[in-house]
Amino acid sequence: MFKRATRLCTIVLASLFTLAAHAEDVIRVSGIPDENPTELSRKYQPLVDHLQKHLGVKVVYVPVIDYGAAVSALAAGKIDFAWLGGFTFVQAKVMAGAKPVVMRDIDREFQSVFIANTAAGINKPEEMRGKSFSFGSKSSTSGHLFPRYFLSTNFNINADKDFAGAPIYSGAHDATVKMVESGKVQVGALNIEVWKRMLTNDKFDKAKVKVIWTTPPFVDYVWAVRKDLPAAMVQKFADAFLTLDATKPEEKAILDLQGAKKFVPAKVEDFAVIEQVGRSTGLLK
Repeated sequence: MFKRATRLCTIVLASLFTLAAHAEDVIRVSGIPDENPTELSRKYQPLVDHLQKHLGVKVVYVPVIDYGAAVSALAAGKIDFAWLGGFTFVQAKVMAGAKPVVMRDIDREFQSVFIANTAAGINKPEEMRGKSFSFGSKSSTSGHLFPRYFLSTNFNINADKDFAGAPIYSGAHDATVKMVESGKVQVGALNIEVWKRMLTNDKFDKAKVKVIWTTPPFVDYVWAVRKDLPAAMVQKFADAFLTLDATKPEEKAILDLQGAKKFVPAKVEDFAVIEQVGRSTGLLK
């Protein structure tokens, strides 16, 4: 009986090790869908190719339908690494022990912009009261959490009571711009980097949309990892970003697509303020 139990235990352990090894043959990455799918695909494919070379395993990009799905997939182990906003990272940390890995140089001091349809006659933030308004995703750091927080702390505007009806949630930063441009809403808030890129690439009619306020800086995006991925793989993943060299054309192209000059290590403490703001606004339970 003892020998049989020992053999059974050995078989089970061997199976587990085989499964673990197999799991690491493919690394699955994803990210919050903060822009339209075409733009996300353009940004991720060169990065996936780079990661595959650096990690020595197959890397697969797994698209998700919304911000919450990215958090849930990481928590369930359906993806290994995820590009998250600061708030979605905090949600993943609280829900499932996710850990930060690397962030862009710009993410330690990120900003949002408030934009208005020029026909609305709004020139300063105080004039947003009583106007129609759109945030991005409900789980967005730069498209909801901090804009909501700054509305309250800087202008004494209650986002749920002081606009013309309840705020709309567009679901993505570029969608917010298009809603303001079309006049569906008069005012909106979004990620400053998406705004700059859309402005540079003529993605909207500049005569119809203008910036009325830029927020103070806050911490935002980060690459996060599920809690139980082996440390060696996490370090390889981090190194793939930390060693990106802007003097090499192929690697500079990756950095440019990610909106970064370089990547830096990320720590849990970097996101303490986001957790505090999330709890103070009632968005983090």
